[in-house]
Amino acid sequence: MVGPLTLCDGARGQVVLVGPRNAPGGALVVFQDEEQGPVESLPLATILERLAPADVVAILCAQERQFGECGLPALDAS
Repeated sequence: MVGPLTLCDGARGQVVLVGPRNAPGGALVVFQDEEQGPVESLPLATILERLAPADVVAILCAQERQFGECGLPALDAS
């Protein structure tokens, strides 16, 4: 699961969901700096201060729907 994301500092990237919320690398944020330097891939937990709270909640909910066992319907990935 991949979706667009804008960090609080204006950097744009993609959030990639690959596992449940309790997995250390279950959500990764992939982005490139303004000078088009190397692509960075960071675990969500390491950049929480750079994300809007609503984005964090949306990411966690999407992870739960896709990989969790709470009974919520899975996301439509089509």
